[in-house]
Amino acid sequence: MTWSYATHYKCDDCKNIFPLNNTKMNLCPNCNGLMEVIYDLNKLKKQREQKDFKTRKRSIWRWHEFLPLKNESNIVSLGEGDTPLIKSNFIAKKLGLKNLYLKNETLMPTGSFKDRGFSLAISFAKELGISKGVTYSSGNAGMSFSTYANRTNMKSLTLIEYLANPLKKSLIKLYGGNGITLNYNSMNEITSLLEEINTKLNLYQFVNFINPIRHDAMKTYAYEISEELDWKNPDYMIHPVGTGGGLWGAWKGFNELYELGWIPSLPKMVAVQPSVTGPYVKAFKRGHNIVTKVGDSTKTIAQSISADAPIKDGKRILSALYNSNGIAEEVSENEIKVAIKDLGKEGMIADPASAATIAGLKKLVEHNQISSEASIVCIITGTGLKQPKLMEELNSNSLKTINADINDFIKLLKDDLS
Repeated sequence: MTWSYATHYKCDDCKNIFPLNNTKMNLCPNCNGLMEVIYDLNKLKKQREQKDFKTRKRSIWRWHEFLPLKNESNIVSLGEGDTPLIKSNFIAKKLGLKNLYLKNETLMPTGSFKDRGFSLAISFAKELGISKGVTYSSGNAGMSFSTYANRTNMKSLTLIEYLANPLKKSLIKLYGGNGITLNYNSMNEITSLLEEINTKLNLYQFVNFINPIRHDAMKTYAYEISEELDWKNPDYMIHPVGTGGGLWGAWKGFNELYELGWIPSLPKMVAVQPSVTGPYVKAFKRGHNIVTKVGDSTKTIAQSISADAPIKDGKRILSALYNSNGIAEEVSENEIKVAIKDLGKEGMIADPASAATIAGLKKLVEHNQISSEASIVCIITGTGLKQPKLMEELNSNSLKTINADINDFIKLLKDDLS
């Protein structure tokens, strides 16, 4: 039986195709466009059924037929994937929703959904014989990149945005990577730098979309969620969006399942961003087909989705939103903070980017854009424990103090538990 049904790369723009074993392949060598891995789904449909994946060892790699790696021996894994899909209690009741699910990516090996992408991308690079690489990160991606690269003795360098908090910078080093702080005025400057690294230095990159492999691991969202919902897709999938690899990969995965006939329809994809930036949201609400720079990245606590401009004009994310009849919503800093506290009541310490999904959902319910009957999956992309000062500030002075005295304790019971 075939291990992987991946066949070739195809460029988004010039539509030329290229072999998967090209060790220099990041952007299209003809036009500098974004590359996509193409799969032979007709062959897969003849040789595989949904039940084939159920009993395999739990990780993204039980879906290896849908991933581009050709040789199992090149897998670099820490058990990423198959995170819990938890039916909401507190938030669902608060918003009057019957079928709200939370995909808890805070439990991933380095505490964020980035581990899906880097397990695949590092494994694929290992298969190509790549020994060094570079990525850009606000923190989570750098930690994941460092971790998986270190597992296979690959030399890694992370360009860390200057807005990243000190703990995230320290953890990149702790996980075995090298990092330098990157100063800039706009995400456009970073994109230009990354493209020049690609064309002038020919150094292999692991940046979302510039690397054509990382986002394919996010297809496993679609497989895991649909399987757990008895091979039905949710009506809505809500994801926080920075560059957008998570949302794009999931959309690609749902489309594959629909083409195979394994799910009955496609979900509406929902992108959430901070109001102070939100380039995708503003472009989508204006009906634009490209995204331009907008806002101020320094004004949000949601560091990992703070970019003021996308890679390659944001065409992929906009197409996913338009083609899925989806929604884009922006949320305020205070709305994000409230959502962090709400997720705490669900048993999840979520970072601000993750909480943005809940804040966005709340607005959409209030505006009657999502009904109480809808099936909704919110991706909780990363742990808030990497932003400890913020977590402390949100709950400062919340604990009472009593003496070790039974009378004080009895009084406390009357005040707090009656």
